[in-house]
Amino acid sequence: MLPYAPFLVWLIPLVASALMPLAALNRRVRDIYPVLVGFVTAAFALSMIPDVATGPPYANPQITWLAIPGLITVNIGVMVDPLSVFMACIVAGIGSLILLYSTGYMAGEEGITRYWFFMLLFIGSMVGLVVVDNFLWLYIFWEMVGLCSYALIGFWYKRPEARKAGFKAFVVTRIGDVFLLVGIILVFLSTGSFAFKDLHGALEAFKVLPFALSAAPFLMLMGAIGKSAQLPLHTWLPDAMEGPTPVSALIHAATMVKAGVYLMARTHFIYMDVAPDLWLTALVWVGAVTALITATMGLTSVDIKRVLAYSTISQIGYMMMGLGLGAGAGFIFLSQFHLMSHAVFKALLFLAAGVLVHSLHGMRDMRKMGGLWRDAPVTFYATIVGVLALGGVPPFNGFWSKDLIFAAAMETGNYAALAFAVITAAITLAYGLRLIILTFMGEKRSEEVRKAHIHEPGVMKVPLFILASLCFITGFTGEGFAGFLGAAHNGITFHVEPLSVGLSIIAIIVGALPVYLVYVKRSPPPESFALGGW
Repeated sequence: MLPYAPFLVWLIPLVASALMPLAALNRRVRDIYPVLVGFVTAAFALSMIPDVATGPPYANPQITWLAIPGLITVNIGVMVDPLSVFMACIVAGIGSLILLYSTGYMAGEEGITRYWFFMLLFIGSMVGLVVVDNFLWLYIFWEMVGLCSYALIGFWYKRPEARKAGFKAFVVTRIGDVFLLVGIILVFLSTGSFAFKDLHGALEAFKVLPFALSAAPFLMLMGAIGKSAQLPLHTWLPDAMEGPTPVSALIHAATMVKAGVYLMARTHFIYMDVAPDLWLTALVWVGAVTALITATMGLTSVDIKRVLAYSTISQIGYMMMGLGLGAGAGFIFLSQFHLMSHAVFKALLFLAAGVLVHSLHGMRDMRKMGGLWRDAPVTFYATIVGVLALGGVPPFNGFWSKDLIFAAAMETGNYAALAFAVITAAITLAYGLRLIILTFMGEKRSEEVRKAHIHEPGVMKVPLFILASLCFITGFTGEGFAGFLGAAHNGITFHVEPLSVGLSIIAIIVGALPVYLVYVKRSPPPESFALGGW
């Protein structure tokens, strides 16, 4: 790895954000500087892969931060293991592409220095969250991520909707944060340590404080539910679409909402020791119910960004479900493989939507669009790739990661969760195809769209090309990724079952057929539905 990479990978963007006012003294430097910082951060993250790819022992460098003799010692330590390195690469890699895209999308915006400051702080905080080795520093970065999301969602603070959305995100996620903090305190009181490594085999330690045995896992789960916008604390995320589209892409693909999934993966081994049955059941059904219900919300929404927001909530439900299907690295792999797929195709979909929203001066109502494929061909084809990946259509990455969750549900005998997952997959493809048809096909349905100058700046197209390619490439990395996370030697290995593939194909047909009948054959026409979104 590059020298001091485990610390510099999060210190670089944090320090760079503090220096942003100096960079802003020159306009050209102001816009190039954050992009360079993003790619340097990604390089440091990627440099750690060889150090963990060969297996343990993994590096765990530490610096003493707080020491009270005889009472407590807290270190600033980093955990360089496959899970932390993978997440750091996702955050820094996707984040750097979004920063590049932002140079086109945010050009000429008032308050651009503030935007760059919080974007770099956001990326640095999220990387810090996933690489630190203890609960105390995880919580510090957890709150920093929340602060950045509040500031960026409400970036256009002169708009009442943006102010309200930022405040709502801050308040709703704080509910989960309080639960998480109490859970962390219970863990410390039970074990005397904040460090993850000290909690292996923590069952005996938890018996010192019996209440913590059952309470701590579910308090932390509530924290994850708030941050990752799962039911019932999901309401902040659709409203967060009032922020700039690159902010939405960063929140959904690489930061904020992935924090809860990471927390559940990081603590999975702890709570499999202390409350396995309740823990797995809670994870599966939080994920399954959220995935299905929010997919139906995406099916009826007419705001292009809100459709993608509900989609994110639903797809995170799949990640939670994958974790809850069983114990061991194999199930962490299921969750993280779908997290990787989602990071790629959701970043692609948001950035593609951003091209249209940018050209249409903020319009997001798909009912007023239509006919845009001629004006924005690159965006059109990028959206098709993103929707097919989201909908689990082979050979794109979403097919492989979803199919493994189907296969795992069958292998573990959890047929109820399997039914939820398959039905959700069908609905997902349906609202994805509906988005394409309403936005790009047919004739332009409003005067604003007919008069608009649709443009695709080169700097905004480059990330689309890269992400569209990754939607195809990353689907075939499953076997190597399973080995990287240790799943090949512990739990489920990378393979697909004929029955799970058959279920995926059924979901594709069931999802696509109604959209074809309603929007192409118009039998029945969409106007005949009572659902306003249709």
